Amino acid sequence: MKKFMQFIAAVKAIAALAFTAQIMLAVVASMLLRRDAVPIGIIMQMMFLALIFGCAHLFVFAEGNFKQLKTPGRLAVLGAIMFAALAGFAAAFSWFPAQNPLNWLVFAGIYAAAFLIAVIALRTVFRLSGVKYNRMLAIYNAENDKKY
Repeated sequence: MKKFMQFIAAVKAIAALAFTAQIMLAVVASMLLRRDAVPIGIIMQMMFLALIFGCAHLFVFAEGNFKQLKTPGRLAVLGAIMFAALAGFAAAFSWFPAQNPLNWLVFAGIYAAAFLIAVIALRTVFRLSGVKYNRMLAIYNAENDKKY
């Protein structure tokens, strides 16, 4: 039961971050399209996509899964899973006319660009925070070395 609750807490944390990002993007898109609100149906779709992302993220980055893959490979697997989920939602909820192959190419291009931007942004944040914490650790070590 403890592992299950830890899994639920981890999915919730990742899904909450994903949902927040989706809502922020939807609000910006609504403003650009001069709409007053985001329809509840779209918000529900975003909620389920965030949960799918949370589960997929934990599955792909779990310690025992995909041992042979480094982070870029795992990100590619995660990207493929999320593309499949988004494509399923796009077809099920008629996000665009699915009969036209050009629409699918545009959809795939937008997804690829958004995924790359997100990966680059997150890697930059992690690198910058790593630099920050390395500096803080160096200051801490320097201060503690002086005391002894």
